[in-house]
Amino acid sequence: MANESRLNGLSRWAGVIVTAAIAVLAFTVQWGVVTTKLDHVEKRLDELIVEARALRAEYQSIERRVAYLEGILGGQHGGGHQP
Repeated sequence: MANESRLNGLSRWAGVIVTAAIAVLAFTVQWGVVTTKLDHVEKRLDELIVEARALRAEYQSIERRVAYLEGILGGQHGGGHQP
C-alpha cells in the first residue's frame, strides 16, 4: 500500500510538471506569434509615416502653387517667385 501511495504522489507531481512544461511551451509560442505580428504592425506604421510625409510635401507644393496663382490673379505678382 505504501508503494502504491508513493507512486500516486509521483504521478501527481509528474502531471503538474508536464502541465507546467506545456504551459511554458504554449506561452513561448504565443509570445513569438505576438512579436511577429507587432513587427508587421511596426513596418506598416513606418510605411504610413513615409506616405504621410510625402502627402504633406505634395500638399505644401499645391499650396505654394495656389498662392502663386492667387498672386497673379490678384495683380500682386512680383515676378521673382516660381512654383
